Amino acid sequence: MKTPLNWISLYTPLASLLVKNNTTELAHQYSIHTAEIDGIESHFLDKVVVGKVISCEKHPDSTKLSIVRVALGEYGEETILTGAPNIVDATYVPVAMVGAVLGGDFTIGERKMAGMMSRGMICGADEIGLALESDGGIMILENIWDARLLENMVGKSLFDLTLPFPGINGGSYEYTLQDTTFEIDNKFITNRPDLFGVYGNAREWGAVFDLEFIEYATVAKKEVKTLPLNIETDRCLAYNAIKMEDISVAQSPFGISLMMQRAGLAPKMDLVDITNLILTEFGQPMHVFDADKVVGTITVRIAKVGEKIMALNGIEYALTTEDMVIADDHGPIALAGVIGGMDSAVSLGTTNVIWESATFDAVSVRLSAQRHGIRTDASTRYEKSLDPLLANFATTRIYDYLEFLGKNVEVTAVGSYLNETKVNHITIDVTYEFIDNKAGACIPHETVNKILTSLGFAFKTDDLKLTITVPSWRASKDISIKEDIAEEVIRIYGYDNIAVAPLGANSGISTRNTNRQLSNISLDYWKSQNWNEVYNYSFTNTALDATIGYDDMSDSVGIQNAFNVEYTHMRRSLSVRLFDNIAKNRNISNTLRFYEIGRVYGKNLAHTRVVSDLLSDIDIKPYGELPMIAGVSTADTVESLRRSLETYLIETIGYLPPLHQSNSLPYLHPGVSGEYREGESIFIRFGQVHPATAEAFDIPPETLYWEADIGLLLSHFEERETRVAPISRFQSIPRELSFVMDELTHTGPIALTIESHHPWISGVTVASIYRDEVRLGKDCKSVNFVFSLTSHEHTISDDEALVIQVDIIEKMKTMGCEIRS
Repeated sequence: MKTPLNWISLYTPLASLLVKNNTTELAHQYSIHTAEIDGIESHFLDKVVVGKVISCEKHPDSTKLSIVRVALGEYGEETILTGAPNIVDATYVPVAMVGAVLGGDFTIGERKMAGMMSRGMICGADEIGLALESDGGIMILENIWDARLLENMVGKSLFDLTLPFPGINGGSYEYTLQDTTFEIDNKFITNRPDLFGVYGNAREWGAVFDLEFIEYATVAKKEVKTLPLNIETDRCLAYNAIKMEDISVAQSPFGISLMMQRAGLAPKMDLVDITNLILTEFGQPMHVFDADKVVGTITVRIAKVGEKIMALNGIEYALTTEDMVIADDHGPIALAGVIGGMDSAVSLGTTNVIWESATFDAVSVRLSAQRHGIRTDASTRYEKSLDPLLANFATTRIYDYLEFLGKNVEVTAVGSYLNETKVNHITIDVTYEFIDNKAGACIPHETVNKILTSLGFAFKTDDLKLTITVPSWRASKDISIKEDIAEEVIRIYGYDNIAVAPLGANSGISTRNTNRQLSNISLDYWKSQNWNEVYNYSFTNTALDATIGYDDMSDSVGIQNAFNVEYTHMRRSLSVRLFDNIAKNRNISNTLRFYEIGRVYGKNLAHTRVVSDLLSDIDIKPYGELPMIAGVSTADTVESLRRSLETYLIETIGYLPPLHQSNSLPYLHPGVSGEYREGESIFIRFGQVHPATAEAFDIPPETLYWEADIGLLLSHFEERETRVAPISRFQSIPRELSFVMDELTHTGPIALTIESHHPWISGVTVASIYRDEVRLGKDCKSVNFVFSLTSHEHTISDDEALVIQVDIIEKMKTMGCEIRS
């Protein structure tokens, strides 16, 4: 969003601050109070002055060059050579003197041309930033400004000249060529539709810098006949139409086209320019129809099957019954809120027009724009939920522009519609104390009142309470609760005016979450077994589901507006992406171990928890209230995986359910798979991947897979005690010991024994488990334990640490564990 400083100054005297502040400081203050300004464009060139042509004659040795003698006031006279053909018609011209810098890095100096020295440059409008493109000649100033004024400006900065612009409330307005454009980052104002216009930004500038803000006053127009409107859909919140006759179409004057250019707009013809000016000024999209091309009554309705529209961009669009259109008796003349139609567009021959200013449902406009791949300034603003009252408010400004352009037109009919039920009337009660508590500072009541007034909030005070009426332009999607009011006051007051203080929070033990505790223990266990954790998207597609035998899609959850053909459904198993991980990494290593924890999803389960409203119109339930954990390996045998899974069960829940043969998973080999099950409760399923699945994913046929239900494991999980202890001032000593033990020995009790052996011992974990029949013996494993020794009284010496270490080794011998040499 580009906002020229001179346009802002029409409503608040921001330019007056440049006496003491530079534009960078202004932008910084606006950024920390309102919205990020990520671009500052200066419109000023030093040493570019008004010059007067004293003489002009053709160069004797060149057919293109002219020798021009120009007067530069206090800088004397200079001889400049130029090839512009229209120099013969000019008296006053812009001159870039020696030393001027144009276009960022083009420095003007003395230059020898056709045997003569030329000092300076007579400029075209595009060369000094006053036009978007060249017209092939130099800029003739008397075509824009009065010659008597220019005579007094000879030798003075060109950028001190002023241009007229449509004033407000019956006044006139002149702005200088010297200007600054502030570019606001749109992503910071998506919830502020009022900031998508100069007017709303001017109010914010006034509030930030405590400047007067001039409200735009609408005026009653004379009574004319009513223009019939037919509103057939509640997606139209407001609609205003003004019919004018005997109007002419021309190019906009220089003062308007330059302001448009600096606001990022491209001038076209004056009537169209008015719609773009009001769009930029108030954030209210407008459109103008050629009234002679509109047949019958204007109707706002839903498009009919088979209807098409030729849009202003020259593309024909096939409409759907989800699109809202503006139509006449012959069919659509605009795609509502998105783009106008070519068949009703104005041209240089237009004499009768209908101005449109409307408010449409934000979601409807967004979906139509997305459906047809059209992105316009109008749709961008409608998507932000515009104030329905703004549509009528902005129409008054049309008359200001027409009067400025000298168009004496006749208003023959006016139509107006407002859906009152769509206008939000929000009243919020808040206390000064509440605002102070949110701020962490005492803000004077007078300051609070002044800030609210500057932002357009009306309010009544009752002792220490405020009853605030939210202005309509902030009520569409922005301000709704008292916290919003507090934020408004605090941001304008200034976060830098609030003293830095420690957070006043209670420090205590957080609420225990056994699900998270079990999940973390599970993740730590598999990490200690040299498995690598992966994070995959929760999405899949029908083709991938079919590769694991999930052909029935009735239980699958589809994704509306899927952003990729690979991600059209929610996953029903962690296996799909894990198999894909093996396929994509098998060229790197033959010994891969991946595991993942996450949710899987389905429709037809009896659970009550809804995961998300955004995925589908139906209730989406997870396959279990808690996540699954699964793994895939090309580095294990079925037997080694079984041992790891049994150890995992003992480590986590201290319980080993019976092992049964299994064929419940279609992507596992029915002859090489099993499950730990008790009754109908299946805790873990594991086995070799089905040959058809292995072939489909191009993974080794001996690949193993397992999955565990965290929810079922949790039913046997005993919560681990959480202890809080002060941090020692003395350095900890890390230690690790490896013990050889029987394969069936569980490491959990061993770790607890080590940790309880001495109060200095903490953080005992299993770092790794090693198996080797040759070095360790059959049915043996080596378990590496790591822990820390920490004293709160002194630094532990090596001798003290050694005594504890020897004691642990002796203790382990009594449990059948030998230190590994």
